[in-house]
Amino acid sequence: LQSLIDKKEIMAAVELVKQRPGEFARKLDALLRKGSTSDTVLATVKAFGEVADNVSVPVLLQVKAHFANRGASDLRVFFPKGNVAKSYGIENDVAPISADACAHVVAICDAALTKHFSERKPLGKVYVDPALKNYLVPFSQRSASKALKTLVRGSRIDLPKNISTIRSFVYWKQAKNDRVDLDLSAMMFDADWKYIEHISYTNLRSHTYQACHSGDITSAPKGASEFIDLDIDSAVKFGARYIVICVFSFTGQAFADLPECFMGWMARKNPGSGEIYEPKTVENKIDIAAAGQQICIPMVLDMVAKQVIWADIGGLAKGAIYGNVERNSERLTMMGKGISELRRANLYDLFVLHGNARGALCENAKDADTVFSVKEGITPFEMDIIMGQYL
Repeated sequence: LQSLIDKKEIMAAVELVKQRPGEFARKLDALLRKGSTSDTVLATVKAFGEVADNVSVPVLLQVKAHFANRGASDLRVFFPKGNVAKSYGIENDVAPISADACAHVVAICDAALTKHFSERKPLGKVYVDPALKNYLVPFSQRSASKALKTLVRGSRIDLPKNISTIRSFVYWKQAKNDRVDLDLSAMMFDADWKYIEHISYTNLRSHTYQACHSGDITSAPKGASEFIDLDIDSAVKFGARYIVICVFSFTGQAFADLPECFMGWMARKNPGSGEIYEPKTVENKIDIAAAGQQICIPMVLDMVAKQVIWADIGGLAKGAIYGNVERNSERLTMMGKGISELRRANLYDLFVLHGNARGALCENAKDADTVFSVKEGITPFEMDIIMGQYL
């Protein structure tokens, strides 16, 4: 197959790969890019349509999302398979494909998915919450960290209304006779991902907007914590759009080697109200325990959209020890930009396909037999149900 593609014998390659529909789906973009004429592109898309019914649901969803959003970002982001949440980004310099061809592929995927779902038991009247457009489909959660509410990387959570402050926090405990210094940091960017400022142990308080660090704790024999308060309105007024929240292992230990380590965030109406860790204000909490990692980016804040972008990615710090924002700014920028621009299959589109194929969509949850929503019925946090019954 690769030999035929290299020789630009595209139609011969298409006839060969039709024998393996799943491989055809994965190679489709490359085959369309290599097509030298519009007739070749059209014939390739048509051939894919002939075998699309034999492609699995997860692959069809990924192909649909890829072609629906092709070219939407100047960065291509990859999450390699494995038990560690790593991400890689490269410049999106692939050759263009016509909008008509992309739309045709999306339509083929929709038709094949509808056929798959129509063979399952009826759902009756179905309500699908539009807010599910912000939540991505869980294809594999093998490298996901344990969290209070487990989400798919790239999903966006709306901040609670009528709040002024986001408080992110980290807690850790070190083993005996092993000093561990973790550092919580927040790196601020404008809408074009140009660096503005950061809050960390090297810059505890902003001089331009309302943000402050609780203070640098350098060891935790009985457990220790740091937190950062960020005022939403003052950050936006100053020109901020994105804030990358990150945790560094300054003394070089991998997070997995610590007896206890977790990070979370709270929504506060007033940073001085209530207790420092008032439980009812904690929106989510994630265990930081990835093997071999010294940097963790649990989330990115979109201050203009007032959303939390779930990241749960990490890596090794530049240099074995003394990792901080200044030494790792380039990779933090790339990872933050990549996760914020991620365009993958979302739960709204998935459940709408199920609704149309297995019942009838309705506009009110009270009238529905089956409800897909953020807060009731099947929610984005019920990963096992979604992967077991709807993929």
